[in-house]
Amino acid sequence: MDFVWCDGDFIPINGFRVSPFDRGLCHGMSVFETLLAVDGEPRLLAPHLDRLRSGLDRLAGASVELSGEGLRRAMIGLLEKNGLNYGMARIRLAVSLGAGPLNLIDNGGAWAWMTATPVDEMPETLSVTTAPWRRDRDNVLRGLKVGNYAEHLIAMDMARREGFGEMLFYNNDDELCEAAMANVFLIRSGSLLTPGLDSGCLAGVTRGLVIRLAAAHGIPCREKPLTRNDVAKAEGMFLTSSIRGPVRVSAYGGKHFDEHPLFDAIRANWLAEMARGDG
Repeated sequence: MDFVWCDGDFIPINGFRVSPFDRGLCHGMSVFETLLAVDGEPRLLAPHLDRLRSGLDRLAGASVELSGEGLRRAMIGLLEKNGLNYGMARIRLAVSLGAGPLNLIDNGGAWAWMTATPVDEMPETLSVTTAPWRRDRDNVLRGLKVGNYAEHLIAMDMARREGFGEMLFYNNDDELCEAAMANVFLIRSGSLLTPGLDSGCLAGVTRGLVIRLAAAHGIPCREKPLTRNDVAKAEGMFLTSSIRGPVRVSAYGGKHFDEHPLFDAIRANWLAEMARGDG
């Protein structure tokens, strides 16, 4: 029997209940994090919790407390209960603002839950296409990982139906922003390039790790506005997400990208980081 964790308790999945008035369920008023676990231990928990707290602050959800050590123990326990002590697993931690009036965001009813599932086999490369709509860099939800995830799922389904693995977004200034479920990096002239956060992209945890790994290993990496011309001149492209890590893009917009030693180095360093036991 599979279990979920909810506000300190492990509950069989078929016993998990949500109020029909819950605003996370009804209106997407929730924030969440998806993180990788390796051999029964969560990875990069601290930056994930920092981003979750930041998201709650932006939603004015101040009534919920998130204990890093308590959540780590809960994650380890949930992985064990679901038989996920070995290999890679996906943990999803979410906080809903609960039931309450629509004109009062935080009424003290926030609650948290968590799931743990196996990681599906991951592709070594992806082909990507362009979304037919733009990201609004001035949107109030810019950079928030909220439960209102319909836009991302629509984009992924559209990409799948067109024979692609992901979909890239440009913003309303026609600058490269992000993929539907990942951040994006270009490789050009021995450097990594990635859109800055003011593009409207999510502050991805793996994006931040790649920037730090590049600095630690002497790989030039810049955050800057990127145009379609920058993409056209790129020698390589890869996407980053917490579960997949860095994944090489093989083709985009009729352009094919060969293997590149800079991507190989970043991927190898990410794998080494995930193999470390200090999460």
